[in-house]
Amino acid sequence: MISALLLALSLFNGETLTGWSTTDDFSWRVEQGAIVAAGSGEGYLQSDAEFTDFTLSLEFWVDATTNSGVFIRCQDRSRIHPDSCYELNIWDRHPRQEARTGAIVFRAMPPLAQVDTVGRWNRMQVTVRGRSLELAINGEVTARLEDAALPGGFIALQHAENGVVKFRNIELLEVED
Repeated sequence: MISALLLALSLFNGETLTGWSTTDDFSWRVEQGAIVAAGSGEGYLQSDAEFTDFTLSLEFWVDATTNSGVFIRCQDRSRIHPDSCYELNIWDRHPRQEARTGAIVFRAMPPLAQVDTVGRWNRMQVTVRGRSLELAINGEVTARLEDAALPGGFIALQHAENGVVKFRNIELLEVED
């Protein structure tokens, strides 16, 4: 019989950016129990740890102008991009609506369900196990991949262009065989 060990981790303590780092000049801060990025420009906040098979749950808040996302299984800390990660998009008003919130950029577009997220707290949950990946926003499954070939890697939070994005309650349930 094969058994798996489940490890529950809180990736954000609500007070500091311990366990996270950035390689660019963009400013990330903690404010009222949330990670906040605001203004103009592009930046990524990267988890120091790397993960392979897991369920990641987090809450996010964006304004109408924000282009954001959560990148998982990232391979290259110097180049965070949908080619070397899975980008779980957060951008309701994307100019190409097939890539809007809930899409996995370049891989699962358009989203299976359209979810509006601007101006309120939302829950994102992604489960990655082997080559399977399933993304849900506010309980609605928005994307599935059955050929997720990228191995484990780090997680990155994105702020691009303008606006405000906030993340909180970032929790990960890691599966180890």
